[in-house]
Amino acid sequence: MINCKFYITVTLIFISNSLLFLNFTSSIIYSAAVKLFKLICILFVLGLTSCNVVQYATVPVDYAPKLVFHPDTATILVVNRLTFDSTRISKRKIIALKAAAYNAVKGAEKELKMLPGIKVTSLIDSVSFAANTDSVKHLAAAHKVSYILTLDDFNAGVVLDNVQYDGNAQVAYYSAKARVTFTLYESNGIYFKKLKGTAVEPEDNRFAFSINEAARSAALDALKDYLPYTITNYRPLYNQSDVLQAGVQQILAGRFDRAYKILNPLIDGADAKLASRAAYNMAVVYEAQNDIEEALTLAKLSNQKQQNDYATVLIAALIKE
Repeated sequence: MINCKFYITVTLIFISNSLLFLNFTSSIIYSAAVKLFKLICILFVLGLTSCNVVQYATVPVDYAPKLVFHPDTATILVVNRLTFDSTRISKRKIIALKAAAYNAVKGAEKELKMLPGIKVTSLIDSVSFAANTDSVKHLAAAHKVSYILTLDDFNAGVVLDNVQYDGNAQVAYYSAKARVTFTLYESNGIYFKKLKGTAVEPEDNRFAFSINEAARSAALDALKDYLPYTITNYRPLYNQSDVLQAGVQQILAGRFDRAYKILNPLIDGADAKLASRAAYNMAVVYEAQNDIEEALTLAKLSNQKQQNDYATVLIAALIKE
């Protein structure tokens, strides 16, 4: 592999000196010098194409919910308590808000039903429900549920993001923004938790669609502590040698067992730099397989072999995971 920084520095110095030479050369040798200069520039471009390009592995990491429902087989009753003031909001907007709020509730129900052991039911006519200790306890007993989730507040609208200029014309970009508030009650009516969520969706000239999407996303944001989620990380990989590149190709193809066979023998080799880089790449392999503990061990080993920025950053990220 070419040392790109050294190559670029030396070549640029040579080109600058060549330019000075062309300024002071005679007309007799000027034509030949120009041809030589063009050849140098072509070789410079070809050399750049041989330089290393950083490659990244896409690493999705799955996280369990931060909070869980008890008991393990729980039933949740969803209650829509939402009302809108027709004296302050137009009829047309109320219709749009009700439709979006409905999507928020349905989005919440869909995600909760996907949790193992969780059943969800809803109360059709629930606007008149007054949430207090006695009413929650009575409603939970009547429907034989463990929890009651009420939709208490919802608002949505379109906001201006920015204005850009296309020649003399102004182009405005908008987003649909939604805000939702749920309350999760235990069946005894005593314990409860406020769940608030917000979301922004780019406007795509379909107002109702954007508002509904924002409403669903806001509901998921409110329930996020009770839902599993995935974060996608993009990890740089060391590929500065043929053997490392061979391992990188297997990682990017998702063939982690083959990557292991290529990289693992390098970790105990005599070349400290190569061992460090192989250990780091293996740490990424383990993270991609959700083995955070082993990934952290390999990232620390990479730094022990030879201190490097990639491993240092990865260690900090893995500790948070």
